[in-house]
Amino acid sequence: MKRDCERPRVWGATSKGLFCATVFGLSMQIAPALAQGASDPGAGQPLPPVTVDAPKPQSARPAQPARRAARSQNVTRRAAAPAQRQVVDPGARGAVGERANGPVVGYLANQSATGTKTDTPILTTPQSISVVTKDQIADQGAQNLVEALRYTPGVTLDTFGATTFFDSIKLRGFDAPRYLDGLRLPLDPGTQFAYPRIETYGLERLEVLRGPSSGLYGQTDPGGLINMVSKRPTATPQHEIVGTFGSFDRFQGAFDTSGPIDKNGEFLYRLVGLARSTDGQQDFVHENKVFIAPSLTWRPTTDTSFTFLSHYQNIDNKGWQQYVPGGVSLLPNPFGHVPYSRYIGEPGADGFKLEQFSLGYAFEHRFDNNLQFRSNFRYFDVSQNLTGVRSEGLLPDFRTALRSINYVNSAAQNVALDNQIQADFATGPLIHKVLVGFDYQRQASTSDYKFSFIAPIDAFTPVYGAFLPPPSTLASFINTETTAKQAGLYAQDQVKFDRWTLTLTGREDWAEAETVSKGSFPAAGTYLQNDRASTGRVGLNYLFDFGLSPYANYSTSFVPISGTDQFGHVFRPTTGEGAEIGVKFKPVGSNLMLTAAFFETTQQNVLTADPTNIVFSVQTGEARVRGFEFEARGNVTRELEIVGGYSNYDPRVTRSNDGFVGNYLVNTALDQASLWAKYTWYDGPVAGLGIGGGVRHVGESFGDAANTILIPDYTLFDATVSFDFKYLRPDLKGWSAQINATNLTNRYYVASCVTGLAYCGLGAARTVLGTVKYAWN
Repeated sequence: MKRDCERPRVWGATSKGLFCATVFGLSMQIAPALAQGASDPGAGQPLPPVTVDAPKPQSARPAQPARRAARSQNVTRRAAAPAQRQVVDPGARGAVGERANGPVVGYLANQSATGTKTDTPILTTPQSISVVTKDQIADQGAQNLVEALRYTPGVTLDTFGATTFFDSIKLRGFDAPRYLDGLRLPLDPGTQFAYPRIETYGLERLEVLRGPSSGLYGQTDPGGLINMVSKRPTATPQHEIVGTFGSFDRFQGAFDTSGPIDKNGEFLYRLVGLARSTDGQQDFVHENKVFIAPSLTWRPTTDTSFTFLSHYQNIDNKGWQQYVPGGVSLLPNPFGHVPYSRYIGEPGADGFKLEQFSLGYAFEHRFDNNLQFRSNFRYFDVSQNLTGVRSEGLLPDFRTALRSINYVNSAAQNVALDNQIQADFATGPLIHKVLVGFDYQRQASTSDYKFSFIAPIDAFTPVYGAFLPPPSTLASFINTETTAKQAGLYAQDQVKFDRWTLTLTGREDWAEAETVSKGSFPAAGTYLQNDRASTGRVGLNYLFDFGLSPYANYSTSFVPISGTDQFGHVFRPTTGEGAEIGVKFKPVGSNLMLTAAFFETTQQNVLTADPTNIVFSVQTGEARVRGFEFEARGNVTRELEIVGGYSNYDPRVTRSNDGFVGNYLVNTALDQASLWAKYTWYDGPVAGLGIGGGVRHVGESFGDAANTILIPDYTLFDATVSFDFKYLRPDLKGWSAQINATNLTNRYYVASCVTGLAYCGLGAARTVLGTVKYAWN
């Protein structure tokens, strides 16, 4: 495909051959493959839904024409030749022929389906989106979801400290629900830690969608959502083996192998695996992890594709440390602060186990050039078992930490389905991309939580061996069985007129839940909830021919809330609304995108403490977040890649019965700034060498609703050095090595406090990891 026509394409297709046209002031090119029944990548989710591996600089080679064997009734079957590979500059990294669920070479993604559920250019999506690519994750040495999002503006991480064994993320001051391949992950049953933890090595990309998004996704908080895109089978062979070792006795091995099974490319496979053994930054903590993700794609015709997706993961942790008292970590203390390594639990007794697996599919069929059907389904099972000693505050002697023992068993089984029909057509001068969908999810979950106070411990000279009452001797504080269902019907029209794009989205949701409580909270009994909500979004953008796209949107959200007040009345759903104006700019011919946005988001029916019984809550609260966000990502030059961002928030309580109106929201930094840059030499005496580094600044936040606990700002530095050995000798092609260091100066900081000084989480200590990789085709 010629690069001079590499622009956003018109929605629709053609039965003719190659042509270059001007649409909305932008030149475009339709490939000859369209004449053979293939779909235009700009016309929604193209078929077949497989990942064509975008070549690395060292593997670029001329594209080979695909051979196809004709079949009756205009249906084309796969031929023996492999699919085309894309041709790129041997030194540059950038997306060519990119798909919304496919790979990105480098740091900049141009297409996304998260904001519209159709394959749409990010430039013409009227909502703020950040895409963290697989290459960025690898270059920064990120080992989990939280680490992968460290350089993304508007994201609050480490809500429960950097060492928690589950991911907790906020967007624009509100909790961010997590999705995998567009389907909601299981909700936590109560407060019991049955959160699936998704392995980043198994992901192609992470997408951050900011702002209320219930119009497409149903029950989501108004700050936005996180959508993770799994690695999928590729049409060309690609294989790699990766070894990682470093701080805290980390030893980790991973592999990723993919390609066609048969010579015609009708069946494709991918197998991703990882095993890890590592200590934690605290004493007596150790993690063992196993992850495996097989997937298979069947492409009986060019118009039909079925991809089977699955994974299994087992995490077995010895030790557990969620909190450290703020009195020995945050506030001034005559004895100083405890080190990162301090463990205030009970060695040998504490432990956390998480087991999860999923089975699902992604089906797509194109009836003709204008009509297609998609169906996504997944069954997800997650269970956890925790025995953990937790901090409960500090005595006035400045060193004795109060503690409790917590026994938690919880599990969830979730079924999620999303069916969509997409139609692309024109009505006079208007070009439509219409999406109609129905989604459904059902979750059965159980929770059993028991706790008891135990002997305190000296936080500075700990002596272990306290008596821990067996769980069989304790009554359940929370013991619930919950069945929740949600069904949603939604419609969307993306209307193009000249350079304008108007996006209209509307949705109706029906949600119900039944909770049977056998514990003391909530009181024993059966609780029924039935909720219905209408949500939507309207967005408008204008795309100039030099790559500038200003936009504006207004959207709404709702989330059902579990639990009851002190009188047994179930809570109403929270509702939210948000308005946003912004601009996106991708200079013509560049691989760099700049985005900026102003927004205001409000959430109603927020739970606040019951003034007559603090054990319970009432719904009298409202929260509002106003702010500004900026992001830059992509290539400044062929050799220099960057990811940078800045956010400034005013997160306030605007209505409450506890006297805190006007206070800042808990654990939401007032400002954040970050910049990551990596320079790679492709020529000269140091060709193959890459040097990078980053700086992350997190501003002040508050650790309690009264705003009496101020968590200071902190600034951290990261660095990386990499080398591609093929530049040293041709026979070493495929070998590469990398060293990553995070928090280079080993800055001591408190990342967060949860509802007071008893529950504060330390940040991440300095970590140095080395990685060796061998990749081949």
